Amino acid sequence: MTTGEILIRNYSAGSGTQRTITADVEWTFPLNFVEVVWSDGKKVDRQVISATDLGPFGTKHFAIPFDASGKIWVRFAAWDTAGNGAFVQPVWLAPKNVQTTSSK
Repeated sequence: MTTGEILIRNYSAGSGTQRTITADVEWTFPLNFVEVVWSDGKKVDRQVISATDLGPFGTKHFAIPFDASGKIWVRFAAWDTAGNGAFVQPVWLAPKNVQTTSSK
């Protein structure tokens, strides 16, 4: 998904417990930050990485270490200084039939 000013050309969530999230990103306006967003099925959390040192009309290969232990999905997103963004669909890290919430 993108507004058009940021493109994520390639994306991978790696494999195993200790993964590396990789993404090739291209943008028009200067980037503000990229983020890795994940959930353990009970809460959503994220790691924000500043990208304010990257100027306009750029490209960059991001490689971000990620501990997938206890997580069920992860996704990558990039946002620029004008508020435009791009993000990928979540990648499932755990089997979909795992119960993640308690029943009452």
